[in-house]
Amino acid sequence: MRLIFFFFFSFVVIPYIYAMSTPFETLLLETPSVANIKYTVNGVDTSLSLPLHSTATIGQLKVEKSARLLDPDSYRVVYEFTPLQDTVVMQHLEIHYEMDLQQQVMLAEGFQCWSTTKELGPHSRLSAIPSVVSWITQFNLQGDYDFFNYSGQPGHIHSTGYTYLRDTKSNHIVFFGSLSESSGYTYYKADLNSNKFSLYKDIEGKQLNKGETLSIELLVAQRDASRDLRSIWEQYADHFDPKHEFRNPRHLTGWSSWYNFYERVTEDDVISSLIAFKQHKYPIDVFQIDDGFEQQIGDWLDVDPVKFPRGMKVLADDIKKQDYIPGIWLAPFAVGFKSKIVKQHPEWLLKHPDGSLVVAGPNWGGFYAMDIYNEEACKYLELVFDEVIDAWGYRLLKLDFIFAAAMIPRLGKSRGEILWDAMDLIVKWTHKRALLLASGVTLPSTWGRFEYSRVSSDASPWWDHSVLRLANVRERVATNNAITSTLNRWAMGSTVFGSDPDVFFVRSNNNKLTKEEKHTLLTINVVFGQLTLMSDNVNLYDKQEHKLYSSIFPKPEARVLDVAPVGNDLYQATFECYGREYIFITNLSPIPVTAQLPLDERGNYEYFFERSNVLISGSRVDWLPSQSNIFLKSHETRLFMKIAAKNDKFMGSTGHIVPGSEIEHMTEDDQGVVRITLRKPHMSKKNRIYLKLESNNSDLPSVYVDGQLALRVERVVWNEHISVAKTALEDDPWKGLKEYWLKVINTFTEENPSIKVVNNSYKVDWEELFNTRLIKMSNKRLHSAVTQSFKSATDDALKKSNSLFNGQVTISNIIIINEIKSVKKSLTHEPVPSKKDLLYYNILDFASKNKENGTRRALGNHFDRFF
Repeated sequence: MRLIFFFFFSFVVIPYIYAMSTPFETLLLETPSVANIKYTVNGVDTSLSLPLHSTATIGQLKVEKSARLLDPDSYRVVYEFTPLQDTVVMQHLEIHYEMDLQQQVMLAEGFQCWSTTKELGPHSRLSAIPSVVSWITQFNLQGDYDFFNYSGQPGHIHSTGYTYLRDTKSNHIVFFGSLSESSGYTYYKADLNSNKFSLYKDIEGKQLNKGETLSIELLVAQRDASRDLRSIWEQYADHFDPKHEFRNPRHLTGWSSWYNFYERVTEDDVISSLIAFKQHKYPIDVFQIDDGFEQQIGDWLDVDPVKFPRGMKVLADDIKKQDYIPGIWLAPFAVGFKSKIVKQHPEWLLKHPDGSLVVAGPNWGGFYAMDIYNEEACKYLELVFDEVIDAWGYRLLKLDFIFAAAMIPRLGKSRGEILWDAMDLIVKWTHKRALLLASGVTLPSTWGRFEYSRVSSDASPWWDHSVLRLANVRERVATNNAITSTLNRWAMGSTVFGSDPDVFFVRSNNNKLTKEEKHTLLTINVVFGQLTLMSDNVNLYDKQEHKLYSSIFPKPEARVLDVAPVGNDLYQATFECYGREYIFITNLSPIPVTAQLPLDERGNYEYFFERSNVLISGSRVDWLPSQSNIFLKSHETRLFMKIAAKNDKFMGSTGHIVPGSEIEHMTEDDQGVVRITLRKPHMSKKNRIYLKLESNNSDLPSVYVDGQLALRVERVVWNEHISVAKTALEDDPWKGLKEYWLKVINTFTEENPSIKVVNNSYKVDWEELFNTRLIKMSNKRLHSAVTQSFKSATDDALKKSNSLFNGQVTISNIIIINEIKSVKKSLTHEPVPSKKDLLYYNILDFASKNKENGTRRALGNHFDRFF
């Protein structure tokens, strides 16, 4: 017998006996409840109202509840539903609770990664897309609007997969996370104005045979503050990724063709962009070709011969030759209306019960969906993955529109169960041969399966789409929408996967974003994302745009500690990076606001360093104390580094978007010499590093950066509390000169045993000698500094040589030393010679005075060899 049930469980706490429970306690306690059930048997509707305890029989179902305390702050709760008849087809399942929701806000996780996700309160609304907008745009197909009831009432909030409730006064967090998404989408519903909370399972079409059990399993955890949310996520992630294979993935930067060329992309576009990145020496990791290479959506192996005449393998090889990871875009379960599959294999496509094809979305003029339970369709998709990975050679796959696989329930499976099966198939077909990036997918289905996943809608070269925002399209393409979800999904990053916050835009062409908006998008993406791509043509950047883009290298491996709303669309984020702590304040609202820099955790004052938005203010810097008022323009973000304790001399820098993350090591010896090693790959050529001085009268330190003595170290007295040594990092003006002389010295050292003995015995460090003199002469004219510094270095070498050989060292044994000393006096006058001319004159001057046979010819040969 087949039974079709409509279940509405209502667990109502009896108010005159029990006080209303807290959010953490509600699912844990044994609370007397009433279950309201509706179901249909043989066409007859039945409605029951029965008490429900930990174990009960309600109509044709046996219901059992169990809870297991994991620690004082977390537990697992399980509801099991087992049919008593042979077959039950379930349509609706919801469990209602009364819960104390006073002063609570709730995280509203969207249906899929593109859907807006943010905290909402008692005055917030979640409304469906109006029917007329759905009819025109079909954007409803990208979300859950057609199978979930959006009430649109104030305070009626829902969340998918997981959620949390946050007390707005104490900041206390209670987290709810589904551990049973494989059987169907789990929703959390709250009426914040009526203290009502419910669990809803999208279970339509789920068939249970006698003895089979449907489980709803949750992790419930609490923490004292939102700052501890990541610790809950790490506990939650253990269920999906017990071996931590997907935790802390590699941070990647790169380029994608989509947001510049879109579907118009050609092979020439890809090659020109590839060349541009190499010319500018940007050290990205990934070069990804997006939609546009294929002739039709679904016909993935039919490459467009006009746009990509050499095919996709050659392009992957070209990308690999530049030491980039070749990436490619696919939408494996999408089939365009004009695809060959529609005509040749219509049986591969998903159909409604009446036999009509299921339309899965409006993109490309509309597309159908693959039936993942069709054996031949699966063989085709497996072939596609084998060809793309093994034959073409792509090692990062961006897999998009995955939701299409689960548009309707069928074959006794719910939508969520079908999507879970689809993700299992992708994992099976790819078999860890490539990195996987998910998009257009419900996030729980990616956990423990994909290395990276989108955590936002598509970004855009404009701030927002006002019409679609007012039409409640949560999946709309808009930078504001993308940033909002990225901020609110912060705790997922590096726990269940690597977060992809979509691209940022630095360019000026084809871009409506303001300078503040470009800086905000880049800052948030670089800090929150483990995969950060862009699509700009770097050849079109101006000087400041190059400076901003180069400042993200090396990619900072930030760990977000907290994101807190501090106003209407105003967020304060705290993160750490390589042992230093930072905050940024971002204003997503359309009006300017004033915020305040925080005190430390103990309520004490501290100082913050700020490097300004280079698109607006160049490399302006500032040091500000706690409780300073911070003015933010509309859509502006300001990032601050906390000044560390006294044992850290670092006070800030201008070469990186996250100041200090470009520094690998910094040490100071007993003589006060500071040695800094930069983290590779470091892009910024002209940079300033600020080092703490104990007082306004402290001696300036000698500073070495990557073994190179900094030539410009200046004192900056900012205020009575801040004195710093400003160290300028520039291309060494003496680099070519010193390299030449060192090569000459090395050559002559090998040819003259006496000099070799001097070098080996006294460990003469020629570069150190040059640098020591050059730093003292750095403010003088080039030719004067060279002359004096090399003279001083030579004097030191002569003294050591004379000491070793008791004054018996001949001119021939120290030929290079005498050569350095023989600078023509005429060169002290204008015009100032070039470094090459200076060397040439030096050599000729020495050679004309030296009586040793062949010296002039030998020196001339050395000059030609090294230049």
